[in-house]
Amino acid sequence: MSAGRILKFNRTPVAQLISCAATFGSAALLFQYMSHGWSEVEILPFTGLILLFLGTLAAAAVQYGDHIYVSDDGVLYENRLLSLFGRQSRWLRWEDVVEVREIKRKILILMSADGRRLPVDAILGYPIARYEILRRAPHAIFSGTLARDEA
Repeated sequence: MSAGRILKFNRTPVAQLISCAATFGSAALLFQYMSHGWSEVEILPFTGLILLFLGTLAAAAVQYGDHIYVSDDGVLYENRLLSLFGRQSRWLRWEDVVEVREIKRKILILMSADGRRLPVDAILGYPIARYEILRRAPHAIFSGTLARDEA
């Protein structure tokens, strides 16, 4: 990264709260099912509720680990939790961006010439990130709702 300004974007508090609420809700379902006594517990529903809880817990942890960095050199997606399991950060340089697609004015997808895609969505400060990305990738093709704005 260059010595210039680096902007860091995190998931929105609403997205993080929803993922936490889903985790607490799935835990409540599991505990409510177990409260009927072990004689009433069947293995298949019990296993399903455990998997539901573990899935929502993992999704919440991933939500809190997501970070998107915008610098003069490019965009970096990093998830600290996934990096513990060997997933590398995804770095996309500005000169590699060939298309910027916006979906419903809420999601930007940056596409590179080699087929990589980097979604920028559900972040706090989306309008700022959108502005910075469009300013730094003027050579890219704009599509989706961005193309309608240009017309």
